[in-house]
Amino acid sequence: MPIIDMKKVYLLGHRQEREKVFSLLQHKGSVEMVDVKSGESWSEMESLLEPDQPDEAVSGLDEKLGEIRYCIDFLQRNFPMKKTFVQQFTGAKVELSAERYNDYIDRLDKTKTIYEECRRAEDELARIRNEETQCYNLIAELEPWVTLDVPIEQAKEGSFASMGLYQIPVDNLPELQGALDDKLPAHYLEVFSTGTDIACFFFACVKAEFSTAQELFKENTVTAVSFPELTGTPSQNIDSMQKKLDSLAEEREAVLNEVEGFLEHRPMLMACHDYMDNELKKHEAVMNLARTDNSFLLEGWVPEPVLADLETTMAEETDTAILVSRNPEPHEDVPVLLHNRGPADAYEVVTLLYSTPKKNELDPTPYLAPFFLIFFGICLSDAGYGLILTLLAIFVSRKLRLSGMGKQLMKLLYLGGFSAAVFGILFGGYFGDLFNLPPLWFNPLDDPMTMLIYCFAIGLVQIYFGLGLQAYRNIKAGKPLDALFDQGFWFIFLNGLIMLLLPGLALVGQGLAVGGGAGLILTQGRTQQGIIKKFMSGLLSLYNITGYLSDVLSYSRLLALGLATGVIAMAINAIGELVYGSIIGIVVMVVILAGGHLFNVVISSLTSYVHTSRLQYVEFFGKFFEGGGKSFRPFRVQTNYIDVTEREEA
Repeated sequence: MPIIDMKKVYLLGHRQEREKVFSLLQHKGSVEMVDVKSGESWSEMESLLEPDQPDEAVSGLDEKLGEIRYCIDFLQRNFPMKKTFVQQFTGAKVELSAERYNDYIDRLDKTKTIYEECRRAEDELARIRNEETQCYNLIAELEPWVTLDVPIEQAKEGSFASMGLYQIPVDNLPELQGALDDKLPAHYLEVFSTGTDIACFFFACVKAEFSTAQELFKENTVTAVSFPELTGTPSQNIDSMQKKLDSLAEEREAVLNEVEGFLEHRPMLMACHDYMDNELKKHEAVMNLARTDNSFLLEGWVPEPVLADLETTMAEETDTAILVSRNPEPHEDVPVLLHNRGPADAYEVVTLLYSTPKKNELDPTPYLAPFFLIFFGICLSDAGYGLILTLLAIFVSRKLRLSGMGKQLMKLLYLGGFSAAVFGILFGGYFGDLFNLPPLWFNPLDDPMTMLIYCFAIGLVQIYFGLGLQAYRNIKAGKPLDALFDQGFWFIFLNGLIMLLLPGLALVGQGLAVGGGAGLILTQGRTQQGIIKKFMSGLLSLYNITGYLSDVLSYSRLLALGLATGVIAMAINAIGELVYGSIIGIVVMVVILAGGHLFNVVISSLTSYVHTSRLQYVEFFGKFFEGGGKSFRPFRVQTNYIDVTEREEA
């Protein structure tokens, strides 16, 4: 069965063995815990049990984990780990042997020292950044005055004269200059820089007349500029700031060199992070339990195939733990675990990206698998591209230790590449027209209408198959009349309409269409009240024929994507042929062909996956699949950075 049967389990044990039991459960990874307090039986047990709470160690674990996470993030910010192109998408983890992993965990106490060193280094880097920002800001403020040869501290009010640095909106400068010439002949004004909006100038006048200048400044929106902490000319101060920036750069380099020495501890930090994270989750999971003074009760779900092994483990590894199980009640929200075998396993990723099936629902994975394989191959339909995609999938699978959906996706692409190669041979596609080999069947570029008819035909087969699956569900649920009314009559009606278009079958088609249509009119409104509502609902149900028509037309995308892959490949070949003719031209042609076809493989594979998935989600799933189930999420060891392998390190 693609959907694994679940068992409800109850585990009772002594509090002294609680941590040991949790470690065993986390290692086995086969139990999804349920909050005991959320069950219907809690009202009966509440007088005997009380909710369990995490112990005081949780706060310490959380603090320790935060320190380790800080160290990892700090090192990543300053010395990012380099990843290959493939690892950018797969998020590959660091591989450690079990021996090395355990050695790192034994050095857990050292992380406190590393944390303190990282904190000190970041404080130093923050100080350097702040001082650099101050220097850059001051340089930016001084640059307009760089040609001023008067020391800044002298630009102030003296015993006989008043001097200062000022800013004014550019548009107001001519008016100010004219007013000063008229009302204050004995003055000195020198403009040092004129920007888009602001002009900077030096001004001096007799002290007794400065009040007049102030009035004019006020009228023309003049603001004073001061550098109270600076001495010397602006250029001298800028040189001083540049020297300070050089000194700060040396300080940063020294700190970063020290931080670089911490990189040898990064694998240990990653291992300790994953260990501490799992320890914290183990302690936090206690909140799902109920307890007495001396015992605890755990409730959860276990896949039936692994229940016996779990019972054996608990009996052998613990002294007090007792595990009992029962079948789920009809009203219980049972988690769903898919387990398809063979090639169908690869297509679980397609189902799960849409939704998890409900507990009593069909798993659509084995039914969509052959259609997905064929549709993907038609969309890509190039033998060369299929071979490249298959080889890439094999390479990634062997290079990286993928699991779960990542592993399934690589398997899906592997099978998709194989399908694309088969259809490429059938349609004569070998890197477009790079190798001019005849098709074993026909070339869709030469006869697109024939290909379109085949696409519609295979789409109609999938739609009929979806209707058949829904009819099967109805019959299995004890509703054979629903299967006849809701799927059988539609099947008859649709076949009748198709036969009307075929020579020699029009009369038979007319009879089927009329019979099927009449059946739909009489039955589709059966849930309504009153004859008029029943009849009108049944009559209006015939409008759904437009939905079936649009569903069938959606399969034209198979033709469109298949043609697009071939046409783009041919365009790349044509561009390469344009530069052919010399040694340099041959080199350029090879680069164009290699880069262009690789790009086309990636883009065409992506669009093939997306549009093939859409056909499953909209046209196929809409006929029988609801989804909305809850995926099985066991309590288990989870890692963010480390993969522990069984190999021994050299």
